[in-house]
Amino acid sequence: MKETAYNQYKQQRRWAYGAENVPYLLFGFMKNKKISLWKKCYYSLMQIEGFWSWSTSAIILMLLGWLPVTLGQGQFTSSILSYNLPSITSTLMTLAMVGLVTSAIVSTLLLPPTPPKFHWWKHLFLLLEWILIPITVNVFGVLPSLDAQTRLMFGKYMSFWVTPKEPKGKAEYNL
Repeated sequence: MKETAYNQYKQQRRWAYGAENVPYLLFGFMKNKKISLWKKCYYSLMQIEGFWSWSTSAIILMLLGWLPVTLGQGQFTSSILSYNLPSITSTLMTLAMVGLVTSAIVSTLLLPPTPPKFHWWKHLFLLLEWILIPITVNVFGVLPSLDAQTRLMFGKYMSFWVTPKEPKGKAEYNL
């Protein structure tokens, strides 16, 4: 299980290292006159925002309520926004939780019928997976992308790594 988690981390890191292709994309757009300016801007912003939010959005959401109070201190604490920030943050987090719960319900309904030897306590693991989403997003999303993009920033080349695969016929669906 540890090896699987580490392999997942490395796989995410390898994908996040793909941020190195953004300048190549932008340079190619500058040279290609056949693509409209609208499409160039749209796809450029999509790529930049995708790699940026991959490594920062979960951290920003986690710190959203505390960051202004901590950084602003005296001036911020006397503002109207400071007074309203807890309710704004609460509303945003409630909306996010509604989305998470909706995703959990829909994905559970889309699961195939459970096999006869599927124990009731294994359903608890499925529930636990959804409860741990905030942690797993950070561990298997934010950290690998920050790792890859920091390596990229310092010019540390990441060699190609192939994810180990289970030989055909050996894999078994165990929860």
